[in-house]
Amino acid sequence: MPERENWDAMSTDSGEKAPTAAELRLRAEERLKGKRLATWLPRNEEETQRLVHELEVHQIELEMQNAELREARDEAENALAKYTDLYDFAPVGYANLDRKGIIRAANLTGSGLLGMERAQLIGRNFKQFVSVGVRPTFSAFLAQVFATQARGTCEIALLQDGMVPDFVQVDALTDASGQECRVALIDISLRRQLEKQIEIQHAELVARAAELSAANIELDVFNYTVSHDLRASLAIIQGYSQILQEQCGDQIQEPAEGYVRAMGEGALRMNRLLDTLLEFSRAGHAEIRNEKVDLSKMVEAVAAGLERQQPKRRVTFRIAAGIVADGDPDLLRVALDNLIGNAWKYSGEREQTVIEFGLTKVDGKPTCFVRDNGAGFDMVHADKLFIPFQRLPDTNAEGHGIGLATVDRIVRRHGGQVWAESEPRKGAIFYFTLDNLSQTF
Repeated sequence: MPERENWDAMSTDSGEKAPTAAELRLRAEERLKGKRLATWLPRNEEETQRLVHELEVHQIELEMQNAELREARDEAENALAKYTDLYDFAPVGYANLDRKGIIRAANLTGSGLLGMERAQLIGRNFKQFVSVGVRPTFSAFLAQVFATQARGTCEIALLQDGMVPDFVQVDALTDASGQECRVALIDISLRRQLEKQIEIQHAELVARAAELSAANIELDVFNYTVSHDLRASLAIIQGYSQILQEQCGDQIQEPAEGYVRAMGEGALRMNRLLDTLLEFSRAGHAEIRNEKVDLSKMVEAVAAGLERQQPKRRVTFRIAAGIVADGDPDLLRVALDNLIGNAWKYSGEREQTVIEFGLTKVDGKPTCFVRDNGAGFDMVHADKLFIPFQRLPDTNAEGHGIGLATVDRIVRRHGGQVWAESEPRKGAIFYFTLDNLSQTF
């Protein structure tokens, strides 16, 4: 029917965007022009009912559209509110700049970094907040961003209140129009402060390293003096005392004979102490040669040497075979000399000494151990074991208190650690770790 077609044409637009009420009213008025109202009026009750029904349907459709529009409007307002909150309270400052650097928009964080309220920022040139010395650099950076249409990054100093500089990282990218760029301002003042502190500490470390290098040189000179000049003097004292005892022994009477004997023994002890001190010094700064070392064979050699020195002692060595590690063979030999020698020394009162060397696991890590059945010690004094020149109380064995300190130095220089466990009169066990400890069979 013509009337139905005209009515439908007024109520919809072939699937296009729904017209507004004003647009619909305008269309209806245009279509009614030049037509008689009678042609639009229903001719009978049936047409009246049909028109009423269609009006009711269109009314329902309009109400549904209105509801959808209200829902869409609410969602858009909520999304805008969330976006505004995220934008304003973001931990990073944001701003929009035009090609001349004029600020067109900014968030609250950005206004805080620039030290001015947001309303007062709009229309100002961003360069006025940039430290004078870097303004040319920033201008060149901004021009490059607009020219290349690519993201750019630079670091600049801002002027807070025109006086105190704050450092920020600037990330800039042009928008789709190419007439504005979006700028992210990231506060890096703390990072700059830390970098400055690191630079100062690095300079101090360099100076300290130079001092240590000079100290090592002086230590080498001292070692040379000890090895040659002082040792030569001790050799003279010891030699002449021995000559006096051998050639003039019958003519020297007490107490002079005791003095001569004490001179020779004192010179010999001093010579041994010098050997110990030099060994302790080398353990601390000698260059490490890293190679595969058979620790079991080293312990066997140390044990054989001790047995030759005191063949009458009843000592049983239990040495696990095939224990190897990565390290410096000379330094590791010194460490094992001291550990095995320590067990030998402090088990001297036993009728039957047992000294063990083996490999176990402590906290899942391969660990070497040296165990003896000697005098042992109270763990209250364990913290003194590895301190130079510290000796445990109630010990009568000879020594200078440097051996275990030397072991500690060597093990730590190999990236490991050493510790001990003991009970009085129940022996002691010393543990130590090294790189790539393993046992081959």
